[in-house]
Amino acid sequence: MPTMTRAPTHRRHDISDRVWNILAPLLPGRRGSVGRPAQDNRRFINAVFRIIRTGAPWRDLPPDYGDWKNTHRRYSRWRDRGVWEDILEALIDEPDFEWLMLDASYVKVHAHGMPVRMKVTAGTVADSSEALALIEGIEAEHLLADKGYDNDAIVDGVLERGMNPVIPPRRNRREQRGYDSHLYRLRHLVENGFCEFKGWRVVATRYAKKVSSYLANCQIRAILIWAKII
Repeated sequence: MPTMTRAPTHRRHDISDRVWNILAPLLPGRRGSVGRPAQDNRRFINAVFRIIRTGAPWRDLPPDYGDWKNTHRRYSRWRDRGVWEDILEALIDEPDFEWLMLDASYVKVHAHGMPVRMKVTAGTVADSSEALALIEGIEAEHLLADKGYDNDAIVDGVLERGMNPVIPPRRNRREQRGYDSHLYRLRHLVENGFCEFKGWRVVATRYAKKVSSYLANCQIRAILIWAKII
């Protein structure tokens, strides 16, 4: 009887054919794109995903994923050219933005916990200071956020963008404003999204030495999250 060969256990998290078929048309080096066609795009993607998922040093990349130096060099080149961000934006080109949610983990997420846009800031920067920049150019009916985002600039900015601010007012507001408390109950979905998002070690522990690398790692994590649900 013929014997079936199994993939090594360290490759059990390699992307499926379905996910690969979604990502392949979006990658540089694909056939028909500018430049020389890449022969190892799938191996490269699996290698990068493995490093970010496990938190292992690049030099510990198993040899069957390719040379670690070349893999890291290519990862860095894509980071600097904004390729990871472009792939993510292509995947979320037409999501259902009935609701948007903001929270303090530097990531704006879709109402079902799907990451859409992210920004890395210094720890001394107030999270609310990035709120309007994160929603710029995105249309939605409602914006959900906790009372840490309750200030006049954010509320007015949300209203100017045609959204309904679902943000509980701070107790020290002179004039308490109303908000949809029933809709606000759905805000727990943003925490569910963060839990899934931080399931990869490099993202959760922030191993990256460069801000640009950490942001790229977050984008890469978001790429797989989106690719699995499309």
